[in-house]
Amino acid sequence: MRAIAVLGVLLIATSCAAEPAPRAPELPPLPAGARPFELFRRADLTLVDQADRALFLECLADNGYPQERALGNESVEAVTGLSRPPISPRTEAEARKYGFGTALPAEPATIDRKDPAFFAVADRCETTAREALGVPIEVAGLRDRYAQLGNALVQDRARKVEAILVAYGKKLVACLAGRGHRLQAGATFSARGDLKQFGITTGSHAPAKPTPVRRPAGLPADVPYKPAVPPREYRPSKAEAAFAVSFVRCGQQTGLFAAIDRDGLAIEQQIVERHVSEFSGLNPQIEALAAKSSEVLRGR
Repeated sequence: MRAIAVLGVLLIATSCAAEPAPRAPELPPLPAGARPFELFRRADLTLVDQADRALFLECLADNGYPQERALGNESVEAVTGLSRPPISPRTEAEARKYGFGTALPAEPATIDRKDPAFFAVADRCETTAREALGVPIEVAGLRDRYAQLGNALVQDRARKVEAILVAYGKKLVACLAGRGHRLQAGATFSARGDLKQFGITTGSHAPAKPTPVRRPAGLPADVPYKPAVPPREYRPSKAEAAFAVSFVRCGQQTGLFAAIDRDGLAIEQQIVERHVSEFSGLNPQIEALAAKSSEVLRGR
């Protein structure tokens, strides 16, 4: 199609002036004081996911499977990596409490369906339910492309921060050694490596404690039902917590944290500029889809 379009311009060039070149894509405007990554409409994507889920559950209920809707439609934030700091822990209190771990998110109650008839209905509902938001295949495609953009931002930032960590690697390793945390014999510091390179045994997450909930009405007795599980805290080992405190102190002492903070805005700006075409093309679409999703949720 591109070749045909170019040929057409050449054929009529003697009688018509050439059309002006298309404008280069530009980044959407940001409010004063906002960080570059705030260009990513994470709340809008979350809203789209919630509306999509509500429509799907409604479709299941209309086709003989109301129990899934009875479990609720909990909002799950999209691309959560964007809400996390680029490196952690950053404070001694955080280091003592969490080490290098993070809590596991809550797990919603689920019904373990094995009925082929249910899956046939679910397959239809995944498509037809989206018709309230637009052309199903276009809605799904837009949602996936925007989520991929968000994940790309997280990964690009991680690579930039990793480069800073590598640059400060020698200073960091020397500082940690001075606090009694030496690399294992024969080991070379790796910014991607885990705590085992320092001989540290990590902790674990708190045991799951399912929330006692009555089975949804009408659910056949032979269909397995898994209650919801609240968030599970991460419990660092004593060695991990002690190492994490040393990491925080060394991050401050070596200038590692200051470098990450100093370059943070510039890193985000470089990354969003690398994805200018995606932001320019997708942001208006995801905003429009989020507005439609909001209307859908208000009516339910």
